[in-house]
Amino acid sequence: MSDKKVLMDLGNVRIKEYDSLNVVVERYEDVFVPKDKKTVKKWVFKGYSRNILSAMLYIQATELLIDRNKVNDLETHLKQVEQSNAELMEVMRE
Repeated sequence: MSDKKVLMDLGNVRIKEYDSLNVVVERYEDVFVPKDKKTVKKWVFKGYSRNILSAMLYIQATELLIDRNKVNDLETHLKQVEQSNAELMEVMRE
């Protein structure tokens, strides 16, 4: 699946083609590898969508662009939501 074309890159989230009918959403995040007992960064599967628009709606609905480590209260969460929405709107304009 790594040889599939990246359709859209949003920093730590990307949309890739899966087949002629579907796309896949992945997020770059820390993953603990129990065998090596260490944490590595890699692309993690988050879901399938039927097209790019539904994938972007999925990204917004599941808040994949929000950095949970930076959120500690409601105000910072709202700022993160505004930033992620602005980022999605910027990508849609391109």
